[in-house]
Amino acid sequence: MKRIIKYLTIIIAGIILVKCANQQSPPGGPKDTEPPEIVGVYPENGTLNFADDYFEIDFSEYVEKLSLLDALFISPEIQNLDYDWSGTSVQITFDDTLLVNTTYTVSIGSSIKDLNNQNPMTEAMNISFSTGEKIDVGEITGKVYDNDLTGTMIFAYLKADTFANPLFEKPQNITQVGENGEFKLLGLKEGEYRIFAFMDENGNRLYNIGDEKYGVSSKTINISDSANSINGINFKLTREDTIAPFISSVTMTDKHHISVEYSELLDSTKLNASNFYIVDTASNRNIDIKHLYQGNRKKFEYFLSIADTLDIEANKILIADSIYDKHSNLATYDSYEFVVNEKPDTLLPEIKSISSTFGKNKIDFLKPIFTINFNDGIDAKQLKTALILDKYNWELTKRDDASFIVKILEILEANENIEFSINRKMLSDAAGNSLDSVQVFTIKTLTGREFSGLSGKINSSDSTSNVIVVINNTKDALLNYTTKVTHENAYKFERVLPGLNIIWMFQDIDKNENYNFGKISPFELSEEFFVHPDTVNLRPRWPVGDVNLNIN
Repeated sequence: MKRIIKYLTIIIAGIILVKCANQQSPPGGPKDTEPPEIVGVYPENGTLNFADDYFEIDFSEYVEKLSLLDALFISPEIQNLDYDWSGTSVQITFDDTLLVNTTYTVSIGSSIKDLNNQNPMTEAMNISFSTGEKIDVGEITGKVYDNDLTGTMIFAYLKADTFANPLFEKPQNITQVGENGEFKLLGLKEGEYRIFAFMDENGNRLYNIGDEKYGVSSKTINISDSANSINGINFKLTREDTIAPFISSVTMTDKHHISVEYSELLDSTKLNASNFYIVDTASNRNIDIKHLYQGNRKKFEYFLSIADTLDIEANKILIADSIYDKHSNLATYDSYEFVVNEKPDTLLPEIKSISSTFGKNKIDFLKPIFTINFNDGIDAKQLKTALILDKYNWELTKRDDASFIVKILEILEANENIEFSINRKMLSDAAGNSLDSVQVFTIKTLTGREFSGLSGKINSSDSTSNVIVVINNTKDALLNYTTKVTHENAYKFERVLPGLNIIWMFQDIDKNENYNFGKISPFELSEEFFVHPDTVNLRPRWPVGDVNLNIN
């Protein structure tokens, strides 16, 4: 009996030891919503004559070990790190020899998560120490602005004879931005710096064109004894597109329609049916495309319609030429072989919707514009004849062969009913299908009470010439407004749709009225911008004044 009790005691003790050795938090209790924090580090920030071969970090709770691996950055780089965990603490040893009389910065990023509920740290932490008698005290702080900041890094390049190229060379200093986009670079030497923000998704500390978002500062930065702390270095992120668009699939949906799916959105202002044609390899003839319009089943889908019918026996090749994407990349020649479909076209050309910026069947009385959207391609000349809008002067422009913009060329009354009709018998698709009826529509102008407004001053000691103020609706990316700052350092928006908005401004150096993000290679600075710290809620019939913007 004593022997059995002895064995049970050993087993129980073993279980307890195993549980204590595992990295886990106690079960039960309320859900953990607190983010982990760093409660201790070694060496301390500002340590001189550091000669050890390890660091220590102590967290407020258990954290995911792997998340630390992705969040620890050391500048200059130290390799061959070994991690030894003990509860909520980790000792990081290395066998690299540290450089003499050199300041090192350890950046612990905000992507570290706790073990229990995956709560991330709210901000990054940076410490600097030196292997010599002096520590470099240069410091740069700022903020990155983007919808998703996960994994965003700040890379700093110190000028030697020239600046290093981020495409091929790693930065001398690096840190990760916090959850709120703020960052702090410490331990910088004196000299001239270029600063970049990168979403370093593959962790190679190099910029990969097209694969990663980037941001460029609006100025080069000089660190000196008299100016060793530089604040307010801000970034907006964008993605560089240097790849020309290409056809990813072609499907003939019936004997008169072809679905073409592209790798990305195309520039609709430089696109029409003449950019495409079909090669019949049997007869060696080219077949013209009658209509082109954007599809709505897939994001990058476009439809072509043809009047001719195709011979099912011969090979057919779709040719696309002079196709531009939204970033002005040009595809000069693209070909794609497809299978002929002899299924009859039974889809009659009908109006899908009447739309405007203000929703269904609503238009502005000052700028009365609406769009007629069809389910198939039709001829704009036919629509001009079929559209009856007798009371007003108007003009018709084509967005594509299934979407047409009607602009009434006069100011209307508020809350006015606008009636028009379309003789559908005069409209036919590429197959000759049409409807024998007249369809009547009624749209209504706004009352004027739907709008809000915004105004304020620009506080700056510098010139505000060529400064543009921007309103971005937080829920609808299409609701953007811009205006120029006046000579009196004031700005005003009079007709803004309600909603929560981000207010910002930028110095329009190139005077093209668009924000310039800058470039990595060849290097080009971005335009300087400033963001109002609070979102502004604009309510209908309630303009907001005195929203003053400070250029710090």
